[in-house]
Amino acid sequence: SAPRLRDADVFLLQEVTTSASHTSAIEDAARSPGYFTHFQSAAPGVYDQGLAVVSRYPVDDVEVKRLKACDLRFRERFRFAVSATIRTPWGDVRVWNAHLDTRINVTERLEQLQPVIDAASRHTGPRLIAGDFNTNELYWLGSVVPLPGGPSHGAAIRKAMKRHGFEMPLPGTLNTFPAFHRHLDWIFVRELKSLAASVEPVPFSDHNAIWARVGL
Repeated sequence: SAPRLRDADVFLLQEVTTSASHTSAIEDAARSPGYFTHFQSAAPGVYDQGLAVVSRYPVDDVEVKRLKACDLRFRERFRFAVSATIRTPWGDVRVWNAHLDTRINVTERLEQLQPVIDAASRHTGPRLIAGDFNTNELYWLGSVVPLPGGPSHGAAIRKAMKRHGFEMPLPGTLNTFPAFHRHLDWIFVRELKSLAASVEPVPFSDHNAIWARVGL
C-alpha cells in the first residue's frame, strides 16, 4: 500500500517479530512474491527484536555482529547488526542493517555503531549502511532521565560516517518518527550514486520508512 516502496529491490527491517517455531513475519510475507530473505533473531527466546534483509536478488555471505551492550537499567535489548551481499545483475552491493539503543548518549551511540563502520570500511565496492539508530538531541542522565539541549546524535554520526567515506543521500533532517517528530532512521552509502531519497509512511510501523534510489 506504499507506492514508492512496493517495487524496492532491497528492504532492511528492524524489530521483526518471530514465533516459537522460528518463522519470522517477514519470511512469511516475502515467500509469495519470491523475495530472498535472511532473518536473524536477537537471542534465543526473544521474539520481537529481529533484523531482516529482504531482497529481489540473492542474499549471500551473511554475517552477524554483536554491538556494545549498554546498561539501560531497564528494558535492555540485544543490539546487533546483520551484513549481507546482495547479488544484483549489475554487481554486488554489501549492506549493513543495524538497530541501536535509545537511552544512550552520543559517545555510547558512536561506540555502539563503530564496529559496523569499521567492517564497512574494510570492504571494497558499493556499500550501504542503514537502520534505526535512535538518534536524538537529548542528554540521558543515568540512561533514565532525558535532559533537553544535548548534542545532536545525528550530526555526530554523520560526521563519523563522512570521515570513513559514507554519505547520506537523505536531504537534511527528516521526520522518521511521527509521534515525536524525530529523525531516528538513516541510510548511508559509499561508491553508490544517490538518485533520490525521502520518507514514506507505512501502515505496519510507528516509524516512517526511509528510502533511497541509488545507482551502481
